Amino acid sequence: MPLRLLPWAPEYGTSMQFDADEAAEATGAVDATVERAQWAPVDPAGEPPHALQVVDGVRRAEAHAMDDDANGEPLCGLFGSFAVGVVRCEDGHASIPEPQLRVERRYLQAGGDPRHREVPAGDATLLFRAEVPEGARSANALVDALNRAMLDEEAKLAEELSRDAATLTFVDGPLRTLRAPGQHVVGYVKRIHNWYLDAEQLRILPRLAVGQRTPLFRITSHDGRERYSWYLRLADLGDRYHTLGGVMRLEAPGAQPPHAAVVLADQSTLALPRLASSPVRDPRAPQNLTPVGALERVLTHRLGDRRWLRRLLAAAVGEGADAVAAASALVHANAKGGAA
Repeated sequence: MPLRLLPWAPEYGTSMQFDADEAAEATGAVDATVERAQWAPVDPAGEPPHALQVVDGVRRAEAHAMDDDANGEPLCGLFGSFAVGVVRCEDGHASIPEPQLRVERRYLQAGGDPRHREVPAGDATLLFRAEVPEGARSANALVDALNRAMLDEEAKLAEELSRDAATLTFVDGPLRTLRAPGQHVVGYVKRIHNWYLDAEQLRILPRLAVGQRTPLFRITSHDGRERYSWYLRLADLGDRYHTLGGVMRLEAPGAQPPHAAVVLADQSTLALPRLASSPVRDPRAPQNLTPVGALERVLTHRLGDRRWLRRLLAAAVGEGADAVAAASALVHANAKGGAA
């Protein structure tokens, strides 16, 4: 195939970030015959789900910090925020239920004995809960820990919502982060890190029409956990873009019979192309679904204005420094008075 572009705006990377070494380590075992032995594009059967809901989250590093431990060694710190929620699509309308919106603040520190940080914000107080992430020793590692905290909160919400068998629940990312999901849940993977398939099976991906999928394949991780997976085409992006730019991988829980996973695969293939975003409106089109883009805007608004929050943090930290300086000056003055 001639050179073609990939659709995402470059500041977001790309939907295909596979790495051969990482893939070889993480694959485990793949069975591509669980639905059919001969691979060809699949037209989904049945009807799209009456109602579906998509769980997603946003996170933001608010400010990096530095503290000292008891021995005077410097410790990296990070003020971070994240929010998770769900957008529900039913009868042609999308809504974002208020009770499921969750906003969390964290102060992460690379060791030592951190303390919770209270930041005055008008009549309210923002609490940044202190944590020491295991193994995090650098600023980048603290950002990764913040992202994991957000994914954990997404997983908790998805586990709660997926118990509703009348609604198909989608969660951003692989299902391996969910500990006890219901069976009516599908993970959608925006970024492909691993194809899982051999060269012969991959040849059908460019042949997928919008609204078609591959047959199911089963992934068994090294820890023994199983997932069903499949690819579908969300959109035809035209001749300027590589044909794989409109493809997405999805997952279903492995603790169910193949015929139940086929139903989930068909329902997702019927539903998601209708929700694909446009490159005109979304820099991560088509994988960042249109309702998810709306949810992300609401969640980002709930985090508060970045510049406003940074000013609050600077003021709160500055007040703390002033208090320490004042206390030190008082101790010094008392010492001088005692000596006199």
